[in-house]
Amino acid sequence: MKTLCTLLLCLFNLHFILAQDVSLNKINSSNILDYYSRSQMIQSSMENKSIDIVTQLGNGNLMEVIDKTPGYIELSQTGNFNTTYFVNPNNYPTNAEINVKGSGNYIDITGSNSISDGMKININANDMTIFMRNY
Repeated sequence: MKTLCTLLLCLFNLHFILAQDVSLNKINSSNILDYYSRSQMIQSSMENKSIDIVTQLGNGNLMEVIDKTPGYIELSQTGNFNTTYFVNPNNYPTNAEINVKGSGNYIDITGSNSISDGMKININANDMTIFMRNY
């Protein structure tokens, strides 16, 4: 049964790989514009994706990110028993960097706006609590 499921998954994925393969002899003067517009749409959709970078080193760390309008966020926790909550219910895209070094820190950030655009928070301490609200 396990072998059958693995075989079916491989065949299913092979279908998608072959569907994206375009050989040069299939492109001609009548369909080149279609391929060009398709590649432009793929590139523009790739540019609109969010970038989330999360790093945790230590024991008992917790990190939770909920973002309605994702953009760029970089979260780093080094130490033990750190907790970071980042919630953005706003329509303003996230652009933040939060670095925590130490143990027992609690960071709770809610919202993103023009004031917090590009913010960088660096914490080098133990047992700190930070609440930040951006509405």
